[in-house]
Amino acid sequence: MPKKNRNVTGIVLAVIYCIVLFEILIDAPPGEAPNNPPWEYAIIPLGVVVITSLFDYVIKFDLFDFFKKKK
Repeated sequence: MPKKNRNVTGIVLAVIYCIVLFEILIDAPPGEAPNNPPWEYAIIPLGVVVITSLFDYVIKFDLFDFFKKKK
């Protein structure tokens, strides 16, 4: 099975996106539970798929690969 070259920049941005969006979604006033509809939590995996697909197939710029070639 051949190794697929994944865009590391897209993966790093997707992880940052997950952390930031999760923090935004669970934000609530002290003593209250977050009151979000279930579809808002579905934005997290959908956003990850979009970000990684954009960097793998459309943008095709890998910042980490750029630094490896520069050395």
